Parts: sequence; structure tokens; C-alpha cells
Amino acid sequence: MKIIDSNKNIEWRKLLSGKDELKTIIKFDNLLKKQSFKGLQKINKILDQKNIEKLKVTKKEITNAGKLVTDDEKFALYEAIKNILFVSKSQLKDISNAIEPINGLAIWDKFVPISSVGLYVPGGTAPLVSSFLMQVIPAISAGCKDIIICTPPDENGKVYPAILWLAEQLKVSNIYKIGGAQAILSMANGYLGIPKVNKIFGPGNSYVAEAKKYVSNKVAIDLYAGPSEVMVVTNNRENISLASIDALSQLEHGKDSIAFILSKSKSILDGIKKEIRSLSKDLSRSNLIDCSIKNILLIKCKSDKDIVNMINDCAPEHLVLLDDNFPRYIDSIENAGSVFCGNKSPVAFGDYASGTNHVLPTSGWAKTKSGLSVNDFVKKISFQQTNQNAFNYLSDKVIKLSEIENLDAHGLSVEMRKNKDVNKPRTSFIMRQTKETSIYASIDLDGQGLYQIDTGINFLDHMLEQFCKNSGLNIFLRAVGDIQIDLHHTIEDTAIILGEVISKSLSSRENINRYASKTIIMDESSAKVDIDLCSRTNLNLSIPMLNNFVGDFPTEMLSHFLESFVKNLKFTCHIEVKGSNSHHIIEVLFKCLGKAFKESIQLNKEEITSTKGLL
Repeated sequence: MKIIDSNKNIEWRKLLSGKDELKTIIKFDNLLKKQSFKGLQKINKILDQKNIEKLKVTKKEITNAGKLVTDDEKFALYEAIKNILFVSKSQLKDISNAIEPINGLAIWDKFVPISSVGLYVPGGTAPLVSSFLMQVIPAISAGCKDIIICTPPDENGKVYPAILWLAEQLKVSNIYKIGGAQAILSMANGYLGIPKVNKIFGPGNSYVAEAKKYVSNKVAIDLYAGPSEVMVVTNNRENISLASIDALSQLEHGKDSIAFILSKSKSILDGIKKEIRSLSKDLSRSNLIDCSIKNILLIKCKSDKDIVNMINDCAPEHLVLLDDNFPRYIDSIENAGSVFCGNKSPVAFGDYASGTNHVLPTSGWAKTKSGLSVNDFVKKISFQQTNQNAFNYLSDKVIKLSEIENLDAHGLSVEMRKNKDVNKPRTSFIMRQTKETSIYASIDLDGQGLYQIDTGINFLDHMLEQFCKNSGLNIFLRAVGDIQIDLHHTIEDTAIILGEVISKSLSSRENINRYASKTIIMDESSAKVDIDLCSRTNLNLSIPMLNNFVGDFPTEMLSHFLESFVKNLKFTCHIEVKGSNSHHIIEVLFKCLGKAFKESIQLNKEEITSTKGLL
């Protein structure tokens, strides 16, 4: 038991080595650890694999990959991205509400994304593009900051183009051409210039599986149960006795139990050290505690920020914030198994009766793992039933995806279910490529107002999202352009492709309501929109003077956006907006336009078509 000053190089625990590692994995690990790239060359020779000069995929390779992916494949892949993204986000829940199983006992959870993850994407007999998507999209949805991809290249040292194109769309750039156990070892240790990660995901062969088991003592694979440990924080002399007994309550578990006590006061730490020796004498397991008491580390911290840094660096199993000012730490705590707040919340409550689980991550695994919960015991079985409309919408995309992976039986299983006599869904996909921008847009007229929009212009995204919510259209739109130089082209091209994709989805425009008139208000602003979904183009716009910018959107482009939208969708639109707040004026316009569209595109077989030809 000693007192030290806080520092970045504290050895929190003694590392434990595994006992059942496979000889091949150990051999590869030693080669990579000691010889780096020369070691990799020896591994490649053993496996009869080609040596690759540079493992990291270059920006040029990622950019050029799109040329090798067809538009149909991109459409199908975008559909997969959209659906996986929607599901992933719907599953993501940040629970912070307190519960009270007993009056006065508050319990809550705080979830923090793992900062860095390594995703292994197998190659093998088929390029598992779906494996890449199923891993990377949940990682992005969760908010993982650093995403590292390892995937084996083909015999020419190339990564499958669709994977690289997807990586570009999803803004993932850390991709490495390496597979097998050597990929897992590298992500776990930081070998070969591949960043070390906190958790590894992905399927693979028996060598990959064994490698993941082998590295599970240093990166997250599964919950690891080590010696019991507690960290106690106090800066109040009145809590010296409580801090001491809280430490002892965990040290009595075993000779290898650990306790850390943090304070900004050296005199408080001296007092705790003395109190621990005094209290331990009268405990029934004093003989055991005489051994574990040597594992106590008392740390003098410089500030509250320093205390938080120590907590997050250690990632203790139990964390006790004894003082009444514990709320100042809560938002900054990222790594801890379970936290006990205030001097009326002993760890013993969590051990016995408060309701939280006392099976918690030890040995620093709280950096990546949560305490045991119902989710660890629940097996989820997925059921799905598809009606005819949904089948029609998804079938062609799934067939295309099966072609990408060269799994023709998958595609045939869809093809054999097709009913040739049913109506086609009102959906469409368009890609627009200019010197200034690259835009992809997918739309479903009979949607639920779902959207995934990224033009790079935040206010425009927000307005298009309002249009989706109020129209019920499902829109997936992504624009890539140099908005730092000229965002005008991005705005105009977005309007053009949005008009074109809706027009394409409407097809002949037969059997729809066609007409709509809507008026809505928003605070001091109001909007009236009348539309006729004929094929004749006309825009009548009346709008008050606006500020030059609303957020990052230049308001001079509003009329250009609407003109391009009307021109390319080919319809008549009269808009009258009143108000004084520029933000409200634009927002109420897009909301009202959305509501008008919702009514006008509804199917109506009794509607009479235009007497002047096409609608």
C-alpha cells in the first residue's frame, strides 16, 4: 500500500497470459512482433501468399473503385445501406432515465461508443460485401470514431471494388489488404502500421477464430472475469472511514483483489492509509486482507480533470464517487463497470440487493465492455413476412446483390417467387455526375417519411428532411461536391436530381389525385401551396425578403432550387409565404410543400386525366 502522484504510465494491473494458444498463432505473433514486415513475408511464404508492398488501400484505389462498379450494383448497394442504416439507428438507444426499484434508490445507465473497432471482412470464394455492410454500418451508427478494416486481397493484390466504393460512400478510409490470423494479430497489437483497436468483429476461418481467442487477453472479444477491484474517489475528510471500508469490502474477496483510492488531498490519502490498517484488524478475513492490502494504490491527483483521466485510463470494475459533488464527474466518465454515487451508495448494495448486476468487466475491460445484463442472456430470433408490394420493391435489388456475391441460388430463390402480373412499386433511383458534384438519389413514393440525406449543407439537409416527414416520401440522397469552393452547384444539382427521381417514380402520372392545396402556419410565418402534377412547368413564387444566409444556406439559392425542382419534376406550383423570420419562412415552405405532395401523389383510380394529353 503506497501513495503515488497521478501519471500516464500507471501499471494498473499485472497482465495475465493465456494458456491454450495454438502453436501457429503464437509463431505468427512472434514473427510480427519481432520482425514486422519481414515477419509477414515469412508468414506469406508459409501460406504461399503473395507479398504486398503497401498494405493500406490508397485514396486513389478507393476513388477509382467506383468506375468498376455498375450503376445497377450501386443502386442495389445503396438500398442495402439505407435499410441497414435505418434498422441500426432504430436499435440504437441512449438510455439515461433513472429508475427507482426502491423509493429513493436511483439507478441509470450511460452508454459510450467504443472509440476504435477492427472489422474483419473475409474474402474466400465470394466477396462478402454484405459482411462489410453488416459490420461497418452499425459501427458508424454507434458513433465509433476510428474504424479499421482488414480484408484479404485477391491474387493480384486488389480489394474487391464494391467494398472500396462502399467505403468511400460511408467515409471509411482505413482499409488494409491483409487477411487471416495475421490481420487479427495486427489489429490487436498495432503491428505493420495497422492501428491497434479496442474491439475486433467479423467472421473467418478456424485460424481467424483461434487468433481472436488468442488476443482476447488484450482486446475485446468476450467478457473477462479477473480479480475483484474497486476505485474510490473522495476529497472530503469526513469520508475517510467510508473510503477505507469500501476498499476493504472488495479486498476481502481474495488475495489478488485490487483497490485504487483517488484524492486531490495528500493528507486525506494519509488518513485513509492509516484507517485501512485500523479497520482491517477487526475483520473476520483479516489474514486474507493482510495479503490483498498490498494491492492498494493511493493516487494523489492534481484536479477534477486529472481524476477523470485516471478513472478512464484505469476503467475500474467498481467506481465509488463518495462526495456529494459526484455529478461533476458523471458526464466525463467513459470507462467503468458500475458507478456508486454519494456516501449512501455502498458497493455492497450492487453486490446484493439494489438490482444492478454485480458481474462486471475487470482488468480494464470496462473500456469496451458493459456489466452483465439481460441482453447477454437473450437469444433473439428474427421473423419476417413480406407482402406483395414489399416483395416487388426489394426483389430486383436482392437479385442484383446476389449477383455481386456470385450466389445465384439466392437470386433464383427470389426470381421463382415473382408474380409477373402485379403492379410495379412507385420507386426510382437516379445518379447524376457533373464536374462539380456526384449525387445519388433513391425514392419511394409510398413510404413512411424515412430519410437519409447528406448534401454537405446542413440547413438544406434539414429542409429536405422536413419535406420527407410531411410528404411521407422515403428519400435516400447523398451529394458529394466541393462546397468549400462552390456550394451553388450542389444546391442546384440536388434540386435537379430530386425533381427527376420523383418524376421518374410517378411514371405516367395516371390514377393519382394530381391536385392539392395546403396552408400551414409556423409561429409568425405561414405558407400556402397549390400544385398540379401535370407535365406543364410553372412556378409562381411569392416570398418575403430573406437574410443573406440561414445557417450555411445562401438564401439567394432558394428560388433557384425551387425553379430547378419544378422544371425537372414537370409540374405547376404556386407558393405564397408570409413571415419575418427567415428560418421559419423557409421551413414552413418546405413543410407545406411536403403536405401538398402527400395529397397529390395518392393513388386515385377515379381521377380524370388531363384533356391536353399527358398529365
